[in-house]
Amino acid sequence: MTSSPSPRSFLPAAPVLAAGPLAAVWLSEDGELLQWRHSDKAAQRRLIAQARETPPILCHRPAMIRRLGGEAFPALDLLELFAFVYPARFCVPTPMGLATALGLDGKEDLSDAPMLLLRCAERLLAGLSGGSRSGPELPRIAMSMARGGWLWGPAVLRALGTEPDDGVRAAVNGLDVWKRLPEWREQAPPPPPGDYSVSPQEARDRLGDLLGVGAEDRPSQADFASAVTHAFAPRDQEGVPNFVMAEAGTGVGKTLGYVAPASLWAEKNEAPIWLSTYTRNLQHQIDEELDRLYPDGAVKADRVVVRKGRENYMCLLNFEEAVKGVAVDRDAAVPLGLIARWVSATRDGDMTGGDFPSWLTDLLGARRTLGLTDRRGECIYSACTHYSRCFIERGIRRARRADLVVANHALVMVQSARGGIDPGGRVNRFVFDEGHHVFDAADSAFSAHLSGLETAELRRWLRGAETRSRSRGRGLKRRVEDLAVGDAAQSALEDILAESGALPAEGWRQRCAEGRPEGAVESFLSLISSSVSVSMNLRQEDRRRQCFISSA
Repeated sequence: MTSSPSPRSFLPAAPVLAAGPLAAVWLSEDGELLQWRHSDKAAQRRLIAQARETPPILCHRPAMIRRLGGEAFPALDLLELFAFVYPARFCVPTPMGLATALGLDGKEDLSDAPMLLLRCAERLLAGLSGGSRSGPELPRIAMSMARGGWLWGPAVLRALGTEPDDGVRAAVNGLDVWKRLPEWREQAPPPPPGDYSVSPQEARDRLGDLLGVGAEDRPSQADFASAVTHAFAPRDQEGVPNFVMAEAGTGVGKTLGYVAPASLWAEKNEAPIWLSTYTRNLQHQIDEELDRLYPDGAVKADRVVVRKGRENYMCLLNFEEAVKGVAVDRDAAVPLGLIARWVSATRDGDMTGGDFPSWLTDLLGARRTLGLTDRRGECIYSACTHYSRCFIERGIRRARRADLVVANHALVMVQSARGGIDPGGRVNRFVFDEGHHVFDAADSAFSAHLSGLETAELRRWLRGAETRSRSRGRGLKRRVEDLAVGDAAQSALEDILAESGALPAEGWRQRCAEGRPEGAVESFLSLISSSVSVSMNLRQEDRRRQCFISSA
Protein backbone atom coordinates (compact mmCIF):
# COMPACT_ATOMS: atom_id res chain seq x y z
CA MET A 1 0.00 0.00 0.00
CA THR A 2 1.52 3.31 -1.10
CA SER A 3 0.95 6.49 0.86
CA SER A 4 -0.37 9.56 -0.92
CA PRO A 5 2.19 12.34 -1.43
CA SER A 6 2.18 15.32 0.90
CA PRO A 7 0.71 18.57 -0.50
CA ARG A 8 4.05 20.22 0.33
CA SER A 9 5.72 17.95 -2.20
CA PHE A 10 3.68 19.56 -4.98
CA LEU A 11 4.87 23.07 -4.07
CA PRO A 12 7.42 24.63 -6.42
CA ALA A 13 10.72 25.65 -4.86
CA ALA A 14 10.13 29.40 -4.87
CA PRO A 15 10.47 32.38 -2.54
CA VAL A 16 7.38 34.08 -1.11
CA LEU A 17 6.61 37.79 -1.38
CA ALA A 18 4.07 39.88 0.53
CA ALA A 19 3.67 43.64 0.72
CA GLY A 20 1.68 46.06 2.82
CA PRO A 21 1.04 49.77 2.32
CA LEU A 22 4.42 50.76 3.83
CA ALA A 23 6.70 47.73 3.67
CA ALA A 24 7.32 44.40 1.99
CA VAL A 25 8.67 41.04 3.14
CA TRP A 26 10.52 38.29 1.26
CA LEU A 27 10.87 34.68 2.42
CA SER A 28 13.66 32.93 0.53
CA GLU A 29 13.71 29.25 -0.39
CA ASP A 30 16.21 28.75 2.45
CA GLY A 31 13.81 30.22 5.04
CA GLU A 32 15.55 33.61 5.38
CA LEU A 33 13.07 36.43 6.06
CA LEU A 34 13.92 39.89 4.72
CA GLN A 35 11.83 43.01 5.36
CA TRP A 36 12.23 46.58 4.06
CA ARG A 37 10.20 49.75 3.62
CA HIS A 38 8.95 50.91 0.24
CA SER A 39 10.98 54.08 0.66
CA ASP A 40 14.15 51.96 0.32
CA LYS A 41 14.30 52.07 -3.50
CA ALA A 42 17.64 50.27 -3.70
CA ALA A 43 16.24 47.26 -1.80
CA GLN A 44 13.19 47.25 -4.05
CA ARG A 45 15.32 47.21 -7.18
CA ARG A 46 17.33 44.27 -5.83
CA LEU A 47 14.10 42.45 -4.99
CA ILE A 48 12.59 42.96 -8.45
CA ALA A 49 15.82 41.77 -10.10
CA GLN A 50 15.72 38.65 -7.93
CA ALA A 51 12.00 38.12 -8.68
CA ARG A 52 12.77 38.15 -12.41
CA GLU A 53 15.26 35.33 -11.88
CA THR A 54 13.14 33.29 -9.44
CA PRO A 55 9.39 34.14 -9.65
CA PRO A 56 7.96 34.32 -6.11
CA ILE A 57 4.68 33.01 -4.69
CA LEU A 58 2.39 35.94 -3.87
CA CYS A 59 -1.21 37.11 -3.81
CA HIS A 60 -2.54 39.56 -6.45
CA ARG A 61 0.44 40.29 -8.70
CA PRO A 62 -0.90 43.56 -10.25
CA ALA A 63 -1.42 45.07 -6.78
CA MET A 64 2.01 43.91 -5.72
CA ILE A 65 3.63 45.47 -8.79
CA ARG A 66 1.90 48.77 -8.08
CA ARG A 67 3.12 48.76 -4.48
CA LEU A 68 6.68 47.99 -5.53
CA GLY A 69 7.02 50.85 -7.96
CA GLY A 70 5.33 49.59 -11.12
CA GLU A 71 8.09 47.37 -12.56
CA ALA A 72 6.53 44.12 -13.79
CA PHE A 73 7.96 40.70 -12.92
CA PRO A 74 6.69 37.10 -13.26
CA ALA A 75 5.13 35.40 -10.24
CA LEU A 76 3.14 32.41 -9.02
CA ASP A 77 -0.06 34.24 -8.14
CA LEU A 78 -2.20 32.33 -5.65
CA LEU A 79 -5.32 34.07 -6.93
CA GLU A 80 -4.78 32.33 -10.27
CA LEU A 81 -4.49 29.00 -8.47
CA PHE A 82 -7.63 29.76 -6.43
CA ALA A 83 -9.58 30.65 -9.60
CA PHE A 84 -8.45 27.36 -11.14
CA VAL A 85 -9.28 25.14 -8.18
CA TYR A 86 -12.46 26.95 -7.08
CA PRO A 87 -13.93 28.67 -10.15
CA ALA A 88 -16.97 30.92 -9.77
CA ARG A 89 -16.05 31.52 -6.12
CA PHE A 90 -15.09 34.83 -4.57
CA CYS A 91 -12.43 35.64 -2.02
CA VAL A 92 -11.00 38.91 -0.78
CA PRO A 93 -7.78 39.32 -2.86
CA THR A 94 -5.40 39.57 0.10
CA PRO A 95 -3.39 36.91 1.97
CA MET A 96 -5.83 37.02 4.89
CA GLY A 97 -8.86 37.04 2.60
CA LEU A 98 -7.52 34.05 0.69
CA ALA A 99 -6.83 32.17 3.92
CA THR A 100 -10.34 32.89 5.21
CA ALA A 101 -11.88 31.58 2.00
CA LEU A 102 -9.87 28.36 2.42
CA GLY A 103 -10.82 27.94 6.07
CA LEU A 104 -7.36 28.73 7.44
CA ASP A 105 -6.60 30.79 10.54
CA GLY A 106 -4.09 33.60 10.37
CA LYS A 107 -3.09 37.03 11.61
CA GLU A 108 -3.11 40.38 9.85
CA ASP A 109 0.64 40.69 10.26
CA LEU A 110 3.03 41.32 7.38
CA SER A 111 5.81 39.15 8.83
CA ASP A 112 3.40 36.19 9.09
CA ALA A 113 2.03 36.63 5.56
CA PRO A 114 4.64 34.48 3.71
CA MET A 115 3.97 31.38 5.83
CA LEU A 116 0.23 31.99 5.51
CA LEU A 117 0.57 32.11 1.72
CA LEU A 118 2.50 28.82 1.75
CA ARG A 119 -0.29 27.21 3.77
CA CYS A 120 -2.82 28.54 1.25
CA ALA A 121 -0.82 27.05 -1.62
CA GLU A 122 -0.67 23.68 0.16
CA ARG A 123 -4.42 23.72 0.81
CA LEU A 124 -5.20 24.56 -2.82
CA LEU A 125 -2.93 21.86 -4.26
CA ALA A 126 -4.31 19.37 -1.73
CA GLY A 127 -7.77 20.15 -3.07
CA LEU A 128 -6.60 19.00 -6.48
CA SER A 129 -4.74 15.91 -5.31
CA GLY A 130 -7.72 14.60 -3.34
CA GLY A 131 -9.38 13.51 -6.57
CA SER A 132 -12.83 14.91 -5.74
CA ARG A 133 -12.32 17.90 -8.03
CA SER A 134 -10.44 16.03 -10.70
CA GLY A 135 -12.22 14.98 -13.89
CA PRO A 136 -11.38 14.63 -17.55
CA GLU A 137 -11.79 18.37 -18.08
CA LEU A 138 -9.44 19.56 -15.33
CA PRO A 139 -6.20 17.94 -16.60
CA ARG A 140 -6.98 19.06 -20.16
CA ILE A 141 -7.29 22.70 -19.12
CA ALA A 142 -4.23 22.46 -16.85
CA MET A 143 -2.21 20.95 -19.68
CA SER A 144 -3.22 23.72 -22.06
CA MET A 145 -2.29 26.38 -19.51
CA ALA A 146 1.03 24.68 -18.75
CA ARG A 147 1.87 24.63 -22.45
CA GLY A 148 1.06 28.34 -22.48
CA GLY A 149 3.69 29.00 -19.81
CA TRP A 150 1.55 28.96 -16.64
CA LEU A 151 4.00 28.97 -13.75
CA TRP A 152 1.61 26.95 -11.58
CA GLY A 153 1.23 24.40 -14.41
CA PRO A 154 3.86 21.81 -13.34
CA ALA A 155 2.70 21.84 -9.70
CA VAL A 156 -0.96 21.52 -10.70
CA LEU A 157 -0.22 18.66 -13.08
CA ARG A 158 1.74 16.85 -10.33
CA ALA A 159 -1.17 17.32 -7.93
CA LEU A 160 -3.57 15.95 -10.54
CA GLY A 161 -1.29 12.99 -11.19
CA THR A 162 -0.97 13.95 -14.85
CA GLU A 163 2.24 13.66 -16.83
CA PRO A 164 3.18 16.68 -18.99
CA ASP A 165 3.03 14.57 -22.15
CA ASP A 166 -0.41 13.08 -21.46
CA GLY A 167 -3.73 14.04 -23.03
CA VAL A 168 -3.76 17.33 -24.84
CA ARG A 169 -1.42 17.73 -27.78
CA ALA A 170 -2.52 21.20 -28.81
CA ALA A 171 -3.09 24.02 -26.34
CA VAL A 172 -6.40 24.87 -28.00
CA ASN A 173 -7.96 21.44 -27.44
CA GLY A 174 -8.11 21.67 -23.67
CA LEU A 175 -10.05 24.94 -23.60
CA ASP A 176 -13.11 23.93 -25.63
CA VAL A 177 -15.38 23.76 -22.56
CA TRP A 178 -18.37 25.04 -24.55
CA LYS A 179 -18.69 21.54 -26.03
CA ARG A 180 -19.48 20.15 -22.58
CA LEU A 181 -22.05 22.72 -21.49
CA PRO A 182 -25.64 21.46 -21.25
CA GLU A 183 -28.02 22.44 -24.02
CA TRP A 184 -31.41 24.00 -23.44
CA ARG A 185 -34.41 22.86 -25.42
CA GLU A 186 -37.65 24.58 -26.21
CA GLN A 187 -40.48 23.36 -24.02
CA ALA A 188 -44.22 23.48 -24.38
CA PRO A 189 -45.56 26.79 -23.07
CA PRO A 190 -46.69 26.59 -19.44
CA PRO A 191 -50.39 27.07 -18.62
CA PRO A 192 -51.80 30.56 -18.01
CA PRO A 193 -51.18 31.88 -14.50
CA GLY A 194 -53.78 31.64 -11.80
CA ASP A 195 -55.30 34.66 -10.09
CA TYR A 196 -55.28 33.76 -6.41
CA SER A 197 -54.74 36.59 -3.97
CA VAL A 198 -52.37 36.82 -1.00
CA SER A 199 -53.92 37.85 2.28
CA PRO A 200 -52.19 40.26 4.67
CA GLN A 201 -51.91 37.52 7.30
CA GLU A 202 -50.32 35.13 4.81
CA ALA A 203 -47.74 37.78 3.98
CA ARG A 204 -46.96 38.29 7.68
CA ASP A 205 -46.59 34.55 8.21
CA ARG A 206 -44.25 34.18 5.22
CA LEU A 207 -42.19 37.13 6.46
CA GLY A 208 -41.87 35.41 9.84
CA ASP A 209 -40.60 32.26 8.11
CA LEU A 210 -38.02 34.29 6.17
CA LEU A 211 -36.73 36.06 9.28
CA GLY A 212 -36.53 32.89 11.37
CA VAL A 213 -36.84 32.26 15.07
CA GLY A 214 -35.32 34.90 17.33
CA ALA A 215 -35.28 37.65 14.71
CA GLU A 216 -35.63 41.26 15.77
CA ASP A 217 -39.27 42.28 16.10
CA ARG A 218 -39.96 45.01 13.52
CA PRO A 219 -43.70 45.78 13.36
CA SER A 220 -43.18 48.34 10.58
CA GLN A 221 -41.71 45.62 8.32
CA ALA A 222 -44.71 43.35 8.93
CA ASP A 223 -47.06 46.29 8.26
CA PHE A 224 -45.20 46.96 5.00
CA ALA A 225 -45.57 43.32 3.88
CA SER A 226 -49.25 43.40 4.77
CA ALA A 227 -49.93 46.68 2.96
CA VAL A 228 -48.36 45.67 -0.38
CA THR A 229 -50.58 42.57 -0.71
CA HIS A 230 -53.16 44.78 -2.43
CA ALA A 231 -50.98 44.75 -5.54
CA PHE A 232 -51.28 40.95 -5.67
CA ALA A 233 -55.08 40.88 -5.51
CA PRO A 234 -57.20 40.12 -8.62
CA ARG A 235 -58.30 43.12 -10.65
CA ASP A 236 -61.73 44.56 -9.96
CA GLN A 237 -61.96 46.06 -13.43
CA GLU A 238 -60.44 45.03 -16.75
CA GLY A 239 -57.56 47.25 -17.81
CA VAL A 240 -57.19 48.78 -14.33
CA PRO A 241 -54.38 46.98 -12.47
CA ASN A 242 -53.97 47.17 -8.72
CA PHE A 243 -51.19 49.57 -7.80
CA VAL A 244 -49.43 50.20 -4.51
CA MET A 245 -46.90 52.97 -3.91
CA ALA A 246 -45.16 52.19 -0.63
CA GLU A 247 -42.39 54.06 1.14
CA ALA A 248 -40.31 52.76 4.02
CA GLY A 249 -37.49 54.28 5.99
CA THR A 250 -33.94 52.98 6.06
CA GLY A 251 -33.62 49.83 8.13
CA VAL A 252 -37.25 48.75 7.89
CA GLY A 253 -36.37 45.80 5.67
CA LYS A 254 -38.49 46.54 2.65
CA THR A 255 -36.82 43.89 0.45
CA LEU A 256 -38.10 40.99 2.53
CA GLY A 257 -41.27 43.00 3.07
CA TYR A 258 -42.23 42.69 -0.59
CA VAL A 259 -40.49 39.35 -1.21
CA ALA A 260 -42.85 37.68 1.30
CA PRO A 261 -46.13 38.38 -0.59
CA ALA A 262 -44.46 38.22 -4.03
CA SER A 263 -43.05 34.74 -3.47
CA LEU A 264 -46.40 33.52 -2.12
CA TRP A 265 -48.24 34.85 -5.17
CA ALA A 266 -45.73 33.21 -7.54
CA GLU A 267 -46.12 29.85 -5.80
CA LYS A 268 -49.91 30.02 -5.67
CA ASN A 269 -50.35 31.08 -9.28
CA GLU A 270 -47.39 29.25 -10.86
CA ALA A 271 -46.17 32.34 -12.68
CA PRO A 272 -43.08 34.56 -12.34
CA ILE A 273 -42.96 37.94 -10.67
CA TRP A 274 -40.32 40.42 -11.82
CA LEU A 275 -38.50 42.26 -9.05
CA SER A 276 -36.90 45.29 -10.67
CA THR A 277 -34.33 47.60 -9.12
CA TYR A 278 -32.11 50.41 -10.37
CA THR A 279 -28.55 49.09 -10.41
CA ARG A 280 -26.73 45.81 -10.87
CA ASN A 281 -25.35 46.00 -7.33
CA LEU A 282 -28.88 46.23 -5.93
CA GLN A 283 -29.86 43.24 -8.07
CA HIS A 284 -27.20 41.15 -6.37
CA GLN A 285 -28.25 42.41 -2.94
CA ILE A 286 -31.80 41.20 -3.62
CA ASP A 287 -30.44 37.91 -4.94
CA GLU A 288 -28.49 37.42 -1.71
CA GLU A 289 -31.58 38.18 0.37
CA LEU A 290 -33.40 35.41 -1.49
CA ASP A 291 -31.02 32.88 0.08
CA ARG A 292 -33.35 33.11 3.08
CA LEU A 293 -36.26 31.96 0.94
CA TYR A 294 -34.31 29.25 -0.91
CA PRO A 295 -31.37 28.11 1.26
CA ASP A 296 -30.80 25.11 -1.04
CA GLY A 297 -28.70 26.35 -3.96
CA ALA A 298 -30.13 23.83 -6.41
CA VAL A 299 -33.71 24.83 -5.57
CA LYS A 300 -32.82 28.50 -5.81
CA ALA A 301 -31.27 27.98 -9.26
CA ASP A 302 -34.68 26.75 -10.47
CA ARG A 303 -36.79 29.34 -8.68
CA VAL A 304 -34.72 32.54 -9.01
CA VAL A 305 -33.22 34.07 -12.16
CA VAL A 306 -31.16 37.27 -12.35
CA ARG A 307 -31.67 39.06 -15.66
CA LYS A 308 -29.49 41.85 -17.07
CA GLY A 309 -28.74 43.32 -20.46
CA ARG A 310 -26.96 41.10 -23.00
CA GLU A 311 -23.69 43.02 -22.68
CA ASN A 312 -23.21 41.59 -19.16
CA TYR A 313 -22.93 37.96 -20.22
CA MET A 314 -20.18 35.77 -21.61
CA CYS A 315 -20.54 35.20 -25.35
CA LEU A 316 -19.44 31.64 -26.13
CA LEU A 317 -18.73 32.56 -29.75
CA ASN A 318 -16.39 35.34 -28.61
CA PHE A 319 -14.72 32.86 -26.28
CA GLU A 320 -14.32 30.25 -29.02
CA GLU A 321 -12.76 32.84 -31.34
CA ALA A 322 -10.35 33.89 -28.59
CA VAL A 323 -9.38 30.25 -27.95
CA LYS A 324 -8.63 29.72 -31.64
CA GLY A 325 -6.04 32.48 -31.31
CA VAL A 326 -4.09 30.39 -28.78
CA ALA A 327 -2.58 28.41 -31.67
CA VAL A 328 -0.72 31.61 -32.58
CA ASP A 329 -0.40 33.25 -29.17
CA ARG A 330 0.35 30.49 -26.63
CA ASP A 331 0.52 33.00 -23.73
CA ALA A 332 -3.23 33.55 -24.11
CA ALA A 333 -3.84 29.97 -22.91
CA VAL A 334 -3.25 31.02 -19.29
CA PRO A 335 -6.01 33.68 -18.95
CA LEU A 336 -8.35 31.75 -21.24
CA GLY A 337 -7.79 28.60 -19.19
CA LEU A 338 -8.98 30.38 -16.06
CA ILE A 339 -11.99 31.71 -17.98
CA ALA A 340 -12.67 28.17 -19.23
CA ARG A 341 -12.75 26.95 -15.62
CA TRP A 342 -15.24 29.70 -14.78
CA VAL A 343 -17.40 28.96 -17.83
CA SER A 344 -17.71 25.33 -16.74
CA ALA A 345 -18.86 26.33 -13.22
CA THR A 346 -20.79 29.60 -13.55
CA ARG A 347 -24.42 29.81 -12.57
CA ASP A 348 -25.54 32.03 -15.45
CA GLY A 349 -22.53 33.41 -17.36
CA ASP A 350 -22.79 36.89 -15.80
CA MET A 351 -19.38 38.61 -15.98
CA THR A 352 -20.33 41.88 -14.29
CA GLY A 353 -21.21 40.50 -10.91
CA GLY A 354 -22.69 37.28 -9.68
CA ASP A 355 -20.09 34.52 -9.42
CA PHE A 356 -17.39 36.18 -11.55
CA PRO A 357 -14.64 37.45 -9.19
CA SER A 358 -14.01 41.10 -10.02
CA TRP A 359 -10.28 40.75 -9.36
CA LEU A 360 -9.97 38.38 -12.32
CA THR A 361 -10.29 41.38 -14.63
CA ASP A 362 -7.34 43.02 -12.88
CA LEU A 363 -5.32 39.80 -13.12
CA LEU A 364 -6.10 38.84 -16.71
CA GLY A 365 -6.92 42.17 -18.35
CA ALA A 366 -10.19 43.51 -19.74
CA ARG A 367 -9.67 42.02 -23.22
CA ARG A 368 -9.55 38.45 -21.90
CA THR A 369 -12.48 38.96 -19.50
CA LEU A 370 -15.06 41.70 -20.08
CA GLY A 371 -14.01 41.81 -23.74
CA LEU A 372 -15.59 38.37 -24.15
CA THR A 373 -19.11 39.58 -23.32
CA ASP A 374 -21.87 39.95 -25.90
CA ARG A 375 -21.00 43.21 -27.62
CA ARG A 376 -23.84 45.36 -28.86
CA GLY A 377 -25.05 44.61 -32.34
CA GLU A 378 -22.87 41.52 -32.85
CA CYS A 379 -25.13 38.68 -31.70
CA ILE A 380 -26.27 36.49 -34.59
CA TYR A 381 -28.88 34.69 -32.44
CA SER A 382 -30.10 31.37 -33.90
CA ALA A 383 -27.40 31.45 -36.60
CA CYS A 384 -24.77 30.98 -33.87
CA THR A 385 -23.37 27.49 -33.37
CA HIS A 386 -23.62 28.03 -29.60
CA TYR A 387 -27.26 29.18 -29.62
CA SER A 388 -28.53 26.07 -27.80
CA ARG A 389 -25.90 26.55 -25.07
CA CYS A 390 -25.98 30.36 -24.90
CA PHE A 391 -26.10 31.73 -21.35
CA ILE A 392 -28.37 34.60 -22.43
CA GLU A 393 -30.89 32.43 -24.23
CA ARG A 394 -30.88 29.95 -21.36
CA GLY A 395 -31.59 32.77 -18.89
CA ILE A 396 -34.49 34.05 -20.99
CA ARG A 397 -36.12 30.61 -20.98
CA ARG A 398 -35.42 29.95 -17.30
CA ALA A 399 -37.06 33.26 -16.44
CA ARG A 400 -40.32 32.09 -18.03
CA ARG A 401 -40.58 29.23 -15.54
CA ALA A 402 -39.02 30.81 -12.45
CA ASP A 403 -40.88 32.17 -9.43
CA LEU A 404 -38.86 35.37 -9.05
CA VAL A 405 -36.91 37.22 -11.73
CA VAL A 406 -34.51 39.86 -10.39
CA ALA A 407 -34.11 42.46 -13.13
CA ASN A 408 -33.30 46.16 -13.43
CA HIS A 409 -35.45 49.08 -14.54
CA ALA A 410 -33.59 49.61 -17.82
CA LEU A 411 -34.06 45.99 -18.92
CA VAL A 412 -37.74 46.02 -17.96
CA MET A 413 -38.31 49.19 -19.99
CA VAL A 414 -36.48 47.95 -23.07
CA GLN A 415 -38.06 44.50 -22.95
CA SER A 416 -41.52 46.00 -22.47
CA ALA A 417 -41.04 48.28 -25.47
CA ARG A 418 -40.03 45.31 -27.60
CA GLY A 419 -42.76 43.05 -26.23
CA GLY A 420 -40.13 40.57 -25.08
CA ILE A 421 -40.65 40.18 -21.33
CA ASP A 422 -42.96 37.25 -21.89
CA PRO A 423 -44.51 36.58 -25.29
CA GLY A 424 -47.04 34.28 -23.61
CA GLY A 425 -48.39 37.03 -21.36
CA ARG A 426 -47.70 35.14 -18.13
CA VAL A 427 -45.88 38.03 -16.44
CA ASN A 428 -48.48 40.39 -15.00
CA ARG A 429 -47.00 41.43 -11.65
CA PHE A 430 -44.00 43.73 -11.16
CA VAL A 431 -42.26 45.11 -8.09
CA PHE A 432 -40.22 48.26 -8.74
CA ASP A 433 -37.76 48.65 -5.89
CA GLU A 434 -36.08 52.06 -5.82
CA GLY A 435 -39.17 53.26 -7.69
CA HIS A 436 -38.08 56.91 -7.74
CA HIS A 437 -35.51 55.90 -10.38
CA VAL A 438 -38.09 54.43 -12.75
CA PHE A 439 -38.50 57.76 -14.52
CA ASP A 440 -34.76 58.07 -15.18
CA ALA A 441 -34.72 54.52 -16.54
CA ALA A 442 -37.70 55.31 -18.78
CA ASP A 443 -35.98 58.44 -20.12
CA SER A 444 -32.88 56.39 -20.95
CA ALA A 445 -34.81 53.54 -22.56
CA PHE A 446 -37.12 55.66 -24.69
CA SER A 447 -34.68 58.36 -25.75
CA ALA A 448 -31.79 58.56 -28.19
CA HIS A 449 -28.42 60.28 -27.98
CA LEU A 450 -26.98 62.14 -30.93
CA SER A 451 -23.38 61.24 -30.21
CA GLY A 452 -20.43 59.83 -32.09
CA LEU A 453 -20.68 56.49 -30.33
CA GLU A 454 -24.41 56.04 -30.93
CA THR A 455 -24.30 57.12 -34.58
CA ALA A 456 -21.24 54.94 -35.27
CA GLU A 457 -23.07 51.99 -33.68
CA LEU A 458 -26.08 52.74 -35.90
CA ARG A 459 -23.88 52.65 -38.99
CA ARG A 460 -22.41 49.31 -37.93
CA TRP A 461 -25.91 47.96 -37.26
CA LEU A 462 -27.04 49.06 -40.73
CA ARG A 463 -23.93 48.22 -42.76
CA GLY A 464 -22.27 45.49 -40.74
CA ALA A 465 -18.50 45.10 -40.44
CA GLU A 466 -16.78 47.25 -43.07
CA THR A 467 -13.18 46.41 -42.15
CA ARG A 468 -11.24 43.27 -41.24
CA SER A 469 -11.99 43.68 -37.56
CA ARG A 470 -13.27 40.90 -35.30
CA SER A 471 -16.77 42.33 -35.52
CA ARG A 472 -19.47 39.91 -36.61
CA GLY A 473 -22.01 42.64 -37.34
CA ARG A 474 -23.96 41.33 -40.33
CA GLY A 475 -25.71 44.50 -41.37
CA LEU A 476 -29.32 45.11 -42.28
CA LYS A 477 -29.06 43.65 -45.78
CA ARG A 478 -27.95 40.22 -44.60
CA ARG A 479 -30.55 40.19 -41.83
CA VAL A 480 -33.55 41.00 -44.05
CA GLU A 481 -32.49 39.83 -47.52
CA ASP A 482 -34.83 36.82 -47.30
CA LEU A 483 -37.73 39.11 -46.38
CA ALA A 484 -37.06 42.03 -48.72
CA VAL A 485 -38.78 40.58 -51.78
CA GLY A 486 -39.64 42.72 -54.77
CA ASP A 487 -38.22 45.79 -56.44
CA ALA A 488 -39.76 48.27 -53.98
CA ALA A 489 -38.30 46.54 -50.93
CA GLN A 490 -34.88 46.17 -52.55
CA SER A 491 -34.89 49.81 -53.59
CA ALA A 492 -35.81 50.97 -50.07
CA LEU A 493 -33.06 48.80 -48.61
CA GLU A 494 -30.47 50.25 -51.02
CA ASP A 495 -31.60 53.79 -50.15
CA ILE A 496 -31.16 53.10 -46.42
CA LEU A 497 -27.66 51.73 -46.91
CA ALA A 498 -26.68 54.62 -49.18
CA GLU A 499 -27.87 57.24 -46.68
CA SER A 500 -26.09 55.45 -43.82
CA GLY A 501 -22.82 56.52 -45.44
CA ALA A 502 -23.33 59.90 -43.76
CA LEU A 503 -22.84 58.25 -40.34
CA PRO A 504 -19.42 58.03 -38.66
CA ALA A 505 -17.24 55.18 -39.91
CA GLU A 506 -14.49 53.33 -38.05
CA GLY A 507 -11.73 55.70 -36.93
CA TRP A 508 -14.09 58.65 -36.52
CA ARG A 509 -12.59 59.67 -33.17
CA GLN A 510 -9.11 60.19 -34.58
CA ARG A 511 -10.36 61.96 -37.72
CA CYS A 512 -12.47 64.38 -35.68
CA ALA A 513 -9.60 65.04 -33.28
CA GLU A 514 -7.28 65.79 -36.22
CA GLY A 515 -9.80 68.06 -37.93
CA ARG A 516 -10.36 65.90 -41.02
CA PRO A 517 -13.91 64.54 -40.65
CA GLU A 518 -15.58 62.46 -43.35
CA GLY A 519 -19.32 62.63 -43.96
CA ALA A 520 -22.06 64.88 -42.65
CA VAL A 521 -22.31 63.55 -39.09
CA GLU A 522 -18.55 63.53 -38.50
CA SER A 523 -18.39 67.14 -39.77
CA PHE A 524 -21.22 68.10 -37.41
CA LEU A 525 -19.54 66.42 -34.43
CA SER A 526 -16.20 68.02 -35.30
CA LEU A 527 -17.80 71.49 -35.36
CA ILE A 528 -19.49 70.86 -32.02
CA SER A 529 -16.19 69.74 -30.53
CA SER A 530 -14.42 72.85 -31.85
CA SER A 531 -17.13 75.13 -30.48
CA VAL A 532 -16.94 73.50 -27.05
CA SER A 533 -13.14 73.81 -27.04
CA VAL A 534 -13.30 77.51 -27.96
CA SER A 535 -15.91 78.13 -25.25
CA MET A 536 -13.81 76.33 -22.62
CA ASN A 537 -10.69 78.28 -23.63
CA LEU A 538 -12.60 81.57 -23.31
CA ARG A 539 -13.83 80.62 -19.87
CA GLN A 540 -10.32 79.72 -18.74
CA GLU A 541 -9.06 83.05 -20.10
CA ASP A 542 -11.79 84.89 -18.17
CA ARG A 543 -10.82 83.08 -14.97
CA ARG A 544 -7.15 83.95 -15.46
CA ARG A 545 -8.11 87.58 -16.04
CA GLN A 546 -10.22 87.66 -12.89
CA CYS A 547 -7.39 86.13 -10.86
CA PHE A 548 -4.97 88.73 -12.21
CA ILE A 549 -7.32 91.62 -11.39
CA SER A 550 -8.02 90.32 -7.91
CA SER A 551 -4.31 89.76 -7.16
CA ALA A 552 -3.49 93.24 -8.49
